[in-house]
Amino acid sequence: MKANFNTMKAKFLLSSLLALSLIVPVVSFSQTPAPKVGQFCDRVSEIESKVEKRIADYQTKLEEKRQERLKRIETWRRERENRLRENREKWDANRKEHFEKLRAKAQNDIQRQAVEKFIQTVESAISVRRSKIDSAILTFKEAVDKAIADRQAAINSAITEYKNSIHSAFEKAKSDCASGVDSETVRENLLSSLKAAREKLKEDIRKIEKLGDVIRAEAEKKRAEIRSAIDEFKAVVEKAREELKSAFQGQ
Repeated sequence: MKANFNTMKAKFLLSSLLALSLIVPVVSFSQTPAPKVGQFCDRVSEIESKVEKRIADYQTKLEEKRQERLKRIETWRRERENRLRENREKWDANRKEHFEKLRAKAQNDIQRQAVEKFIQTVESAISVRRSKIDSAILTFKEAVDKAIADRQAAINSAITEYKNSIHSAFEKAKSDCASGVDSETVRENLLSSLKAAREKLKEDIRKIEKLGDVIRAEAEKKRAEIRSAIDEFKAVVEKAREELKSAFQGQ
């Protein structure tokens, strides 16, 4: 899997959510006409609704983009599977043609038996190699899907905590207003709480394991397993080829 594909998901999630953490509360607040100090408490609920709407709208956009990228991943996988299947069909056809030519070269029973033994050995080795390669690909796919799901769950949890913090901040502001706390003090405390929530989200996102790192590690495991399967296959076929060669040379 190419590096740009491996890191595409991670970069998107990280950049989008950092944008959420940095922009949403600030923009919502800054785009709200600044009320006079004495009027701030009268508009806390209105400001809260606007902040919540902007967060909800942004989350909707994030989810739409996330679904688009998941579809791209699935499309990429299907195309790769189709190419592998088509290539294997071509290899099978070419191999059968080669085997028929080998059979035609056999001049006696010993050579014919050697050819059939060679064919059986190669076919068995191919079956084993394909099984190991398919297993490595499936293991990689499952590991990537799990990494994506785990990371998304962690991000969702961070956002939920972020939204809860914002809600608590506004509830505190409304409670303070009802208790007669100075409007300017309420406003400053609310801004401080929103900033703290935003910084907490940034830190939570930063601590979440980077998807690209996980995928690269799993991709290396897959490559190692595939290399091992191919090396084993080559060793088996080379031994079978030497035996076949010996059978023909000995006649």
